[in-house]
Amino acid sequence: MSRTRIALVLPVAALSLSILACNMPGLAAQAAATTIEEQVEIARRVDQALAAVEDAAPPEAQVESSDAPQEAANPAAEPTIVPELTATPTPVPTLVETGCTDRVEFVADVTVEDGADFDPGEHFTKTWRLRNAGSCTWTSSYDLVFSHGDAMSGPAAKALPGVVNPGQTMDLSVNLIAPNTEGGYQGYWLLRSADGMLFGLGASADVAFWVEIEVIDPDAGPALILPLIPMQPFFALYTSNGTGQVLPDGFCFDLDEGAITSCGNPNSDFQYDASITFEGFPPTMEVHTVVDPGHSALFGAHGTEVPTGAECQAQVLTASDREISHGIYCYRTSGGKYGYLRVTSLGTTSVTFDWATYNSP
Repeated sequence: MSRTRIALVLPVAALSLSILACNMPGLAAQAAATTIEEQVEIARRVDQALAAVEDAAPPEAQVESSDAPQEAANPAAEPTIVPELTATPTPVPTLVETGCTDRVEFVADVTVEDGADFDPGEHFTKTWRLRNAGSCTWTSSYDLVFSHGDAMSGPAAKALPGVVNPGQTMDLSVNLIAPNTEGGYQGYWLLRSADGMLFGLGASADVAFWVEIEVIDPDAGPALILPLIPMQPFFALYTSNGTGQVLPDGFCFDLDEGAITSCGNPNSDFQYDASITFEGFPPTMEVHTVVDPGHSALFGAHGTEVPTGAECQAQVLTASDREISHGIYCYRTSGGKYGYLRVTSLGTTSVTFDWATYNSP
């Protein structure tokens, strides 16, 4: 046996002797030897005795040799109960739809009735009284916005002055300037929500409200109205004529008699039709104002100067529907007479015009 082996065995022997002192006094007494050879011999005998003890012990008393430490057996200890963990699902929040609708109801024109007269370049304030007919609350994040028509120097957008709850009314104003040229003018306006959606009147909230004025030059003097000459018809300059005639949307007019008439009347010369369409995306509201000739009557655009009967007779006139705006148009009536019609104001509800049907070209 080498010295290294002896160095490792000696501590074991010393420890073993202290254990065997009581149980095996004979072996303990022999451990008193002083020489190395005797200590080696004693250690060998101790090893043999320990091996015998381990062989005689019950299996559960034997301690397995392992590099990892072993827990001491404790038969009296109660078994440890490990609770079974049950995963609780995270509740999913229920989404509740909170959307609302925006719609306007027109109540009244507080200022500037339709067709009000203004001087060229005159400043004025248009005020509408509107009701919140939707379910959304209007705030200062909502805007009044110009849609189309005649802007009259108004702003492109203007914030609402305060909060308007559903069912409440508000007076909404915008500062405008009358154009410098005589004639009728009409501008259309809508509201815009905080998320940028345009809305207005009607069941679908897509109809604009408007301001309509007449610009009259105060230096021009009163409009010239030529009365019928009380002579035989073939000496008269006009068969019929007049100014400021208002024709509602969907109605017809007899230019020979100078009167509103049934559209089924064979003497009616044209019907006025106004409609609103939405074009493009996002949709833009467009107003269409149309003259629909009837019963062999003809129409054609002329220009800005009042024509004679002969000039209208020389023009190309058609029976096709014609979209009209402010300006002068030539016509031939269902009775074969020629004349001109000057549009001074038009909108979704009516058209206002001057006309003169010549007795002869």
